[in-house]
Amino acid sequence: MYCKYLKSLGNLRGVDKPPFFLYTISINNKEREKNMTKRVSKKMREELSIHQTFRMYDDSGKENAIRFVAAHKGGIQMFSNPGELVAWGKTPEMIAYALRTKGADEIIMGSSSMDFASENGFKNDEDAMTLWSEGYNTYLDEVNAVGVKPENINYGSAI
Repeated sequence: MYCKYLKSLGNLRGVDKPPFFLYTISINNKEREKNMTKRVSKKMREELSIHQTFRMYDDSGKENAIRFVAAHKGGIQMFSNPGELVAWGKTPEMIAYALRTKGADEIIMGSSSMDFASENGFKNDEDAMTLWSEGYNTYLDEVNAVGVKPENINYGSAI
Protein backbone atom coordinates (compact mmCIF):
# COMPACT_ATOMS: atom_id res chain seq x y z
CA MET A 1 0.00 0.00 0.00
CA TYR A 2 2.80 2.39 0.97
CA CYS A 3 4.55 1.51 -2.32
CA LYS A 4 1.49 2.57 -4.32
CA TYR A 5 1.43 5.87 -2.43
CA LEU A 6 5.13 6.58 -3.12
CA LYS A 7 4.67 5.53 -6.73
CA SER A 8 1.79 7.99 -7.13
CA LEU A 9 4.01 10.77 -5.78
CA GLY A 10 6.79 9.80 -8.14
CA ASN A 11 9.20 8.95 -5.33
CA LEU A 12 9.39 5.23 -6.08
CA ARG A 13 10.84 4.91 -9.55
CA GLY A 14 12.74 1.66 -9.31
CA VAL A 15 15.67 2.04 -11.69
CA ASP A 16 16.44 5.61 -12.74
CA LYS A 17 15.04 5.94 -16.25
CA PRO A 18 17.62 8.12 -18.07
CA PRO A 19 20.73 6.11 -17.03
CA PHE A 20 18.87 2.84 -17.68
CA PHE A 21 17.90 3.94 -21.19
CA LEU A 22 21.44 5.05 -21.98
CA TYR A 23 22.78 1.73 -20.76
CA THR A 24 20.22 -0.21 -22.84
CA ILE A 25 20.94 1.85 -25.94
CA SER A 26 24.70 1.34 -25.60
CA ILE A 27 24.24 -2.45 -25.18
CA ASN A 28 21.97 -2.57 -28.25
CA ASN A 29 24.44 -0.54 -30.30
CA LYS A 30 27.30 -2.87 -29.34
CA GLU A 31 25.25 -5.91 -30.36
CA ARG A 32 24.29 -4.29 -33.69
CA GLU A 33 27.93 -3.41 -34.38
CA LYS A 34 29.01 -6.96 -33.58
CA ASN A 35 26.34 -8.40 -35.89
CA MET A 36 27.26 -6.00 -38.69
CA THR A 37 30.94 -6.95 -38.55
CA LYS A 38 29.96 -10.61 -38.72
CA ARG A 39 27.82 -9.96 -41.81
CA VAL A 40 30.49 -7.83 -43.49
CA SER A 41 33.23 -10.38 -42.81
CA LYS A 42 31.12 -13.21 -44.19
CA LYS A 43 30.13 -11.18 -47.22
CA MET A 44 33.76 -10.22 -47.88
CA ARG A 45 34.80 -13.87 -47.73
CA GLU A 46 32.11 -14.88 -50.20
CA GLU A 47 32.46 -12.08 -52.73
CA LEU A 48 35.38 -10.39 -54.40
CA SER A 49 36.59 -7.29 -52.66
CA ILE A 50 36.91 -4.02 -54.54
CA HIS A 51 40.62 -3.96 -53.70
CA GLN A 52 41.30 -7.59 -54.57
CA THR A 53 43.13 -8.08 -57.87
CA PHE A 54 43.44 -11.85 -58.12
CA ARG A 55 41.86 -15.06 -56.91
CA MET A 56 42.87 -18.60 -57.88
CA TYR A 57 39.93 -20.99 -57.67
CA ASP A 58 41.79 -24.08 -58.90
CA ASP A 59 44.50 -24.63 -56.31
CA SER A 60 45.22 -28.24 -57.23
CA GLY A 61 48.67 -27.36 -58.57
CA LYS A 62 47.98 -29.22 -61.80
CA GLU A 63 47.86 -27.65 -65.23
CA ASN A 64 44.28 -26.84 -66.16
CA ALA A 65 44.35 -25.01 -69.50
CA ILE A 66 42.23 -21.88 -69.79
CA ARG A 67 39.73 -22.19 -72.65
CA PHE A 68 37.09 -19.54 -71.95
CA VAL A 69 37.06 -16.00 -70.51
CA ALA A 70 34.32 -13.70 -69.26
CA ALA A 71 34.15 -10.18 -67.83
CA HIS A 72 33.07 -10.12 -64.18
CA LYS A 73 33.17 -7.37 -61.53
CA GLY A 74 35.84 -5.32 -63.25
CA GLY A 75 38.09 -8.31 -63.91
CA ILE A 76 38.38 -11.38 -66.10
CA GLN A 77 37.09 -14.81 -65.11
CA MET A 78 39.08 -17.65 -66.68
CA PHE A 79 37.49 -21.08 -67.16
CA SER A 80 38.95 -24.42 -68.24
CA ASN A 81 35.63 -26.07 -69.05
CA PRO A 82 32.10 -24.64 -69.00
CA GLY A 83 31.29 -23.89 -65.39
CA GLU A 84 34.79 -24.78 -64.11
CA LEU A 85 36.23 -21.48 -62.88
CA VAL A 86 40.03 -21.50 -62.69
CA ALA A 87 40.93 -17.91 -61.76
CA TRP A 88 39.81 -14.29 -61.69
CA GLY A 89 42.22 -11.44 -62.38
CA LYS A 90 41.89 -7.67 -62.42
CA THR A 91 45.36 -6.74 -63.71
CA PRO A 92 47.33 -7.86 -66.78
CA GLU A 93 50.05 -9.27 -64.52
CA MET A 94 47.59 -11.49 -62.65
CA ILE A 95 46.01 -12.70 -65.89
CA ALA A 96 49.48 -13.59 -67.19
CA TYR A 97 50.21 -15.38 -63.90
CA ALA A 98 47.05 -17.48 -64.21
CA LEU A 99 47.91 -18.36 -67.81
CA ARG A 100 51.48 -19.18 -66.83
CA THR A 101 50.51 -21.47 -63.94
CA LYS A 102 47.46 -23.15 -65.48
CA GLY A 103 48.28 -22.97 -69.19
CA ALA A 104 46.37 -21.69 -72.18
CA ASP A 105 44.48 -23.69 -74.78
CA GLU A 106 45.22 -23.10 -78.47
CA ILE A 107 41.80 -21.46 -78.90
CA ILE A 108 40.40 -19.29 -76.10
CA MET A 109 36.78 -18.22 -76.50
CA GLY A 110 35.25 -15.12 -74.95
CA SER A 111 31.82 -14.57 -73.45
CA SER A 112 29.50 -11.85 -74.71
CA SER A 113 30.21 -10.12 -71.39
CA MET A 114 33.61 -9.25 -72.87
CA ASP A 115 31.80 -7.14 -75.49
CA PHE A 116 29.45 -5.53 -72.96
CA ALA A 117 32.03 -4.96 -70.22
CA SER A 118 30.45 -1.76 -68.91
CA GLU A 119 27.63 -3.96 -67.56
CA ASN A 120 30.20 -6.02 -65.63
CA GLY A 121 32.14 -3.44 -63.65
CA PHE A 122 34.31 -1.86 -66.37
CA LYS A 123 34.22 1.81 -67.28
CA ASN A 124 33.90 1.21 -71.06
CA ASP A 125 32.77 -1.75 -73.17
CA GLU A 126 36.21 -2.28 -74.72
CA ASP A 127 38.09 -2.26 -71.39
CA ALA A 128 37.65 -6.00 -70.77
CA MET A 129 39.15 -6.91 -74.15
CA THR A 130 41.99 -4.43 -73.54
CA LEU A 131 42.72 -5.98 -70.13
CA TRP A 132 42.62 -9.51 -71.56
CA SER A 133 44.84 -8.57 -74.52
CA GLU A 134 47.45 -6.97 -72.26
CA GLY A 135 47.51 -10.00 -69.94
CA TYR A 136 47.59 -12.53 -72.78
CA ASN A 137 50.32 -10.60 -74.63
CA THR A 138 52.39 -10.49 -71.43
CA TYR A 139 52.00 -14.25 -71.16
CA LEU A 140 53.01 -14.74 -74.81
CA ASP A 141 56.06 -12.50 -74.35
CA GLU A 142 57.16 -14.64 -71.39
CA VAL A 143 56.66 -17.87 -73.34
CA ASN A 144 58.50 -16.49 -76.38
CA ALA A 145 61.40 -15.32 -74.20
CA VAL A 146 62.09 -18.88 -73.04
CA GLY A 147 60.73 -20.75 -76.03
CA VAL A 148 58.05 -23.25 -75.12
CA LYS A 149 57.03 -23.46 -71.47
CA PRO A 150 58.86 -26.47 -70.02
CA GLU A 151 56.64 -29.07 -68.35
CA ASN A 152 58.92 -29.72 -65.36
CA ILE A 153 59.29 -26.16 -64.02
CA ASN A 154 57.21 -25.15 -61.04
CA TYR A 155 56.57 -21.41 -61.32
CA GLY A 156 55.52 -21.14 -57.68
CA SER A 157 52.65 -19.19 -56.27
CA ALA A 158 52.01 -15.46 -55.95
CA ILE A 159 49.53 -16.01 -53.14
